[in-house]
Amino acid sequence: MISLNDDFPDLEDQVIELKAITLLEGYYNRPIEPKDAPIPVERIAEHYLGYEIDILANQLYEDPNLLGGIVFEQQVIQVNQAIEYHDGRYNFTIAHEIGHHVLHRDIYLEKQNSIALIDMCREQGSKPKAEAQADRFAGAILMPKVLVEAAIEKTGLTKKLKRIRSVYSVIKMLDQIIVEGAFTNVSKTAVLNRLIFLQYLPHLPYQRNLANPSFKHGQKGFSFWLYMFKKNLKKLLRF
Repeated sequence: MISLNDDFPDLEDQVIELKAITLLEGYYNRPIEPKDAPIPVERIAEHYLGYEIDILANQLYEDPNLLGGIVFEQQVIQVNQAIEYHDGRYNFTIAHEIGHHVLHRDIYLEKQNSIALIDMCREQGSKPKAEAQADRFAGAILMPKVLVEAAIEKTGLTKKLKRIRSVYSVIKMLDQIIVEGAFTNVSKTAVLNRLIFLQYLPHLPYQRNLANPSFKHGQKGFSFWLYMFKKNLKKLLRF
């Protein structure tokens, strides 16, 4: 059984970023430009890399937390039917599996003696090394650094983002960045995490779910209580 930690090498973030942009430049046959967004990861998987996308709801995919998988030797990317119409999660899952193709395929086939599914894209739980690498690749291909930089420059939010310490405050700005960058096929959580990764939000931690946000260093400080106050106030106003 292949280990998703021990059998894959450590990869620096710069290497993953370079591999993502190299794939995109190969697909477009030129440097990436703002007009290329939203990045068509489904088309890249099918028409450029030659994968079939299979939407499944049975067997392994009865588990709603198993979002996708990839079968290298059969050139198949599998996606849980539960997320088929959730554009952000659907596209991120495909981008994640493309990440496995680019980063892990050769190593996996060298070590694996039989056809097997890498069913690594899970919504919950701690992630092994190969999973985390594929997540970073997915963010880099869906939101290339150069396009994020251009979008934020258009919004004029660079300095303001650097000062933000509240998850609640930055949520309001995501729509502007999504519109300017045409990141319309990814979730707000994915956009926020990309900004965190690229150091536009140095005071915020990685977010798993904006419905239940994490705050700096896991502490429930002022920003947490302000967020909860506003959230509960909105509920009260509905009555």
